[in-house]
Amino acid sequence: MIVAAETSYSVVTTIVVETLPKTSSRINASLLLKIDSLRTRARLLISLRKMLSLQPHQDISAEQWEVLESQLSTVSNKIRQQLRLYTDKYFSERNDPLIRQTLVNRLGELEVELTTAYGFYDTFMDILTQRLSNDIGPLLRGCDAIAAHALQRGNISDITVPPLVYCDRGFGASVLREGVRINQNTPNPIPVIAIPYSRINEKYNLISIFHEAGHQAVVKLNMVELWQQVLYEALKKAGATPLLCNLYANWSKEIVPDFWAFCLSGMAQTCSVRDVLILPASMMFSVSTIQPHPPSYLRFLLSTDWCRQLWGHGDWDAWEEEWVRLYPLGGLDETTRQLIKEARQCIPVVSKALLMTRFRKLGNKPITTLFALNTLAPSTLKSMATMPGTSTDQFKKQPIGVQLAVFRLMREKRTVRQADIDQRMDEWLKNLVQK
Repeated sequence: MIVAAETSYSVVTTIVVETLPKTSSRINASLLLKIDSLRTRARLLISLRKMLSLQPHQDISAEQWEVLESQLSTVSNKIRQQLRLYTDKYFSERNDPLIRQTLVNRLGELEVELTTAYGFYDTFMDILTQRLSNDIGPLLRGCDAIAAHALQRGNISDITVPPLVYCDRGFGASVLREGVRINQNTPNPIPVIAIPYSRINEKYNLISIFHEAGHQAVVKLNMVELWQQVLYEALKKAGATPLLCNLYANWSKEIVPDFWAFCLSGMAQTCSVRDVLILPASMMFSVSTIQPHPPSYLRFLLSTDWCRQLWGHGDWDAWEEEWVRLYPLGGLDETTRQLIKEARQCIPVVSKALLMTRFRKLGNKPITTLFALNTLAPSTLKSMATMPGTSTDQFKKQPIGVQLAVFRLMREKRTVRQADIDQRMDEWLKNLVQK
């Protein structure tokens, strides 16, 4: 009986081997190749830091790496774990057409998930690759310090990873806030601020970083809708039309980040935003009930009014007069001209709301108490706005926002060559990391 059983088993085995279709081997090979590919690429997700090999003078902070690597590691582990489960469950039964099709579908789903994960990986690979340049890398680290300074108030820095700054094509700066989805399934774990490449050669206008960080700050303080209500109610109380109340409420999404930058750099924000907003007249008066940006014409006039509200008369008066002459309203159609005129009349009401409104979440204090406005007195800034002034102990003890404001005002004087300011700011940016 034992011999017969052995003989029978041998015959069955031989028959099975002989009847396997040739295509089965090819299918097995294809499945194994796919499994191996998924496993290898999922493992590579956790190698971003190793792939870049940033040197200390180029590198981002340990805290920034932690959140990036944590997200990549989570996705990598999830995909590899699912891959193990699917192969253990289905691969041994792959000769069954239904089970084989199930395995193929599961592997395809993992491919889609992995592609999405690499969208995140590629985004930060592109951002961080810029830092491999020994020229740009240290400067971007300095820009990171500027962005971090903007969030070091109101305990925001305690609940926010310091932003990353990188260069991008385009006209203006932008921000991808923490929590905003990079793609359909991937939330951004770290604020990312893009500045135009030209800002690296026009460093005195890096004040735009403060504006972009302001977007992150207002969200972290949960004040986006609150500011909309504040401006709406202030204007309504002042007798503004419902249209203007609604427009300014919507524009608050950009006005408040502008004000955040102003509270960090004072009158330097005013002349910096003027540089950015000198555009063709056809682009200065666009009014939209949907877009959050106020007309560029009004955006600059808001900033000059903030200066006036805080410091009375000064250089901003001349800037404002020049601005109005550069962009006369006479060429506008009657409806737009009237709307712009009424919107301009509302500016002092908006300014007072920004400066004076008290909030429970801030201890019944205005938002200005989050900043050291006393350090931004125009006379103080202008007294340091010389090449020798930027080498003094007084300058070195100032907050980053004040120092950046001094450089911007130095350029405003036009008595120092831009190349000299740029060279001095090169050193300044590189030293910010150590500050």
